[in-house]
Amino acid sequence: MLFQRSLIFAFSSLLSVSVSAATVVVSIKPISLIATELLDGVAEVRTLLPDGASPHDYALKPSDRRIVDQAELMVWIGADVEPYLTKVIQASGVEDLRWLETAEEHAAHAEDAHVHEAHEAHGAHEGHDHDDLHPWLSPESAEHFAERLAVELQKRFPASAERIAANTEAFLNNLAAFESESEKRLASVKETGFFVFHDAYQGLVEHYGLNQVGFFTLDPSRKPGAKHLAQLREQLEQAQVNCVFVEPQYSAALIESVTRGLSVRQGELDPLAGAVEPAVGSYQQFMLGLVTELERCLTPL
Repeated sequence: MLFQRSLIFAFSSLLSVSVSAATVVVSIKPISLIATELLDGVAEVRTLLPDGASPHDYALKPSDRRIVDQAELMVWIGADVEPYLTKVIQASGVEDLRWLETAEEHAAHAEDAHVHEAHEAHGAHEGHDHDDLHPWLSPESAEHFAERLAVELQKRFPASAERIAANTEAFLNNLAAFESESEKRLASVKETGFFVFHDAYQGLVEHYGLNQVGFFTLDPSRKPGAKHLAQLREQLEQAQVNCVFVEPQYSAALIESVTRGLSVRQGELDPLAGAVEPAVGSYQQFMLGLVTELERCLTPL
């Protein structure tokens, strides 16, 4: 009997620790890559969206909703990209941080001296995030978001504020090194034309001054019509395009049908970092993978 009581007590203690453990929940893998590094040694990071799913139309399971309900903080891109999360976050009452700030949030952060100084130090970028619904693919946007996230995490985990600050500094230093290396690697292919599967890469393209000629679809969940496909074929025939990029979340058959018979190479870009595991340095690993594939496919044979 005494043994049973001891066993029950031990199990209850473990359960209590599991439930009360500080957890930051993020919506997609690319956010997890950043949050995991900033929270290294501080708290657990959990990702809602499974690999291979689209953030534009994902349907939460009951288990996902329980994770959000129990979270210390919910970090997501924003309602324009992840509309399925809006009501869930409101219903749970969880504190949240959005990558894409509303105008009111941006104004509030501008009044924060720390954030304002950080913005000044890294150059003008006001409003950039609002124009790009895939901000995690922009090194600039990732830098600014990491700074904002670090401020929020330090408020939420004050006992670990110094650790978070050190983690953030390391992240920003590694990001700067990545940008310097990538600039050199892409310098020789900036003029080479290419098509992407869906219009997600503005931040990356603008940052490095790349020559994205076009894209196959705005919304990857909707198949382009026959008229649009014919127009794309005509564009590809007339433009100086060296490569078209598919995405692992979607079938390449559409692109292959449009490019059949054309002398165009095919590459693959994964905007959701499906093959990258969250760890220290993983965001830079993810972005370097994109740069490497761009360099490979755009370099003439």
